[in-house]
Amino acid sequence: MEDTEIIELYLNGDKEAANILVEKYKNDLYNFCSNLTKNSSDADELFQNTWIKAVKNIKGFNLNKSFKNWLFTICINTYKDEYRKKKRWLSVIKDYFTNDEKDKEFNMAVDTEKILDEKIIEKEDTLNLRIFVNSLSDIFKVPIILFYFEEKSYDEISEILEIPIGTVKSRLNSGKKKLKCMIEGDINE
Repeated sequence: MEDTEIIELYLNGDKEAANILVEKYKNDLYNFCSNLTKNSSDADELFQNTWIKAVKNIKGFNLNKSFKNWLFTICINTYKDEYRKKKRWLSVIKDYFTNDEKDKEFNMAVDTEKILDEKIIEKEDTLNLRIFVNSLSDIFKVPIILFYFEEKSYDEISEILEIPIGTVKSRLNSGKKKLKCMIEGDINE
């Protein structure tokens, strides 16, 4: 069933249709919430608040647009609002990847010395990149997360962040340049 059909059912009084939408997008939205907050209780709260706002404002949804992108836009706006109020907006995504994830990756390495060495080097490079992404300001970090980790297009990022496509491209380009400088600076040290 298409999103527009589900939404029309909901708007016509079928309250169960909201559950269909939640079921359809719960994994994508929860993963996005987790990537933004990196804390399960904050992710749970953001997930719930996003759905509450989405259902409350579904009458204003443009049926010609992507529901998933609209949902992600609500999520980002809710995230900004909640953390701005708590004065944590600029420091929330400090560690995009948790210590548990790092430990899990290292524990998965095979015990042979050559493969272990290769894995450690690969994980260290990945870990460094993730640390560098975390150190970016949110203006560059969020588009990079959406583009590279959520695999969103320029158009989708533009829609989600409610900024022009040119601004998306500029922020991604500036973010990549900053990452390149960080990586080259790390290599030179």
